[in-house]
Amino acid sequence: MMKGRLKRTIAKLEEQGLTYALISTPENVMYLTGFKAIGQPPKPCHLLISAKEPKAKLLVSPLDYEEAMESVGSELEVVKLKTKSVADALSKILPRGRGVLGVELGYVNHLFLEELKSKLKDVELKDFSSQVEELRAVKDSEEVEAIKKAVQVAEEAIKKGLNLIVEEATEREIAAEIEYEARKAGAEGVAFDTIVASGPYSAYPHRTAGERKVRKGEAVVLDEGVRVKGYCSDITRTVVLGKIPEKLEEAYVAVLEAQEEASRALKPGVKASTVDAKARTWLKRKKLARWFIHGVGHGVGLSVHEKPALAPKSHDRLMRGNVVTLEPGIYLDKLGGVRVEDMYLVVKEGAMKLTTLEPRLVL
Repeated sequence: MMKGRLKRTIAKLEEQGLTYALISTPENVMYLTGFKAIGQPPKPCHLLISAKEPKAKLLVSPLDYEEAMESVGSELEVVKLKTKSVADALSKILPRGRGVLGVELGYVNHLFLEELKSKLKDVELKDFSSQVEELRAVKDSEEVEAIKKAVQVAEEAIKKGLNLIVEEATEREIAAEIEYEARKAGAEGVAFDTIVASGPYSAYPHRTAGERKVRKGEAVVLDEGVRVKGYCSDITRTVVLGKIPEKLEEAYVAVLEAQEEASRALKPGVKASTVDAKARTWLKRKKLARWFIHGVGHGVGLSVHEKPALAPKSHDRLMRGNVVTLEPGIYLDKLGGVRVEDMYLVVKEGAMKLTTLEPRLVL
């Protein structure tokens, strides 16, 4: 599979008239090599691809050399960096003579770019930021299986987490237990810091779990994602302890209906913005759209947020093999928020829901 991915990347490289491409984004390096560059912090490595040479070169630090040698296939050459300067290494690897090097300008920093310009004076630099991400948007069967496992693990952890939502439990305690249960169930780690947001803070879409204690009659939003074989899941559930405020219940029902409307639009060839519009139109009908303040969803893979973007101004189109979330949410000032997020695989005739955990509002 890696060989096919490299071939498709070389085709992208040739389309742009590039001689080489330097891949630096950890997710892209892993996608093309199998070497687990993703981490906290990510491993310092780069992949040099040539339009003319048969083998791509994976440039790694001495600390990661043995692991890289065990991880990659014969179509790659692993190069141990003898200097911290990638530009120095490239100046020795690249043959003399003018060429065009594609660089992920959306990822590398200014100092890195200036050093490349200084050390590779006879090489023209061009942007190569989005090409591998476009390839990553369409998942193969191996990737889908990893994502399914990540979904399963996250669901098991969320089920355990729901049982921990009792009066006086803190958001941070619940988040910690969810992450612990995810690790026990097979997660390599979390895809992002687990969100547990209660009461008025449930109206903050990216609230960090704090010391606030859960109270009856308030919404609690759980947003959990884990990694399995590098691939992410992303699932959200909202629950209320005891009696539900009427406005929250109305918002919750509308969110579920909006998600259903959007899911019917998930088909190959459909504009991603159209999927968002389906959910947004439904919420307008319910007079709740003003409190829907983000896109309806996003792609998921080696990154928890990747192409396609399901948002009003997105230019993406859905393709067979996309894995996406649908996460409509309503955020009411002072009262709280509700959000439900599920994952879907775009297939030939529509979409297959990957999440199986049924949403329930009342605990």
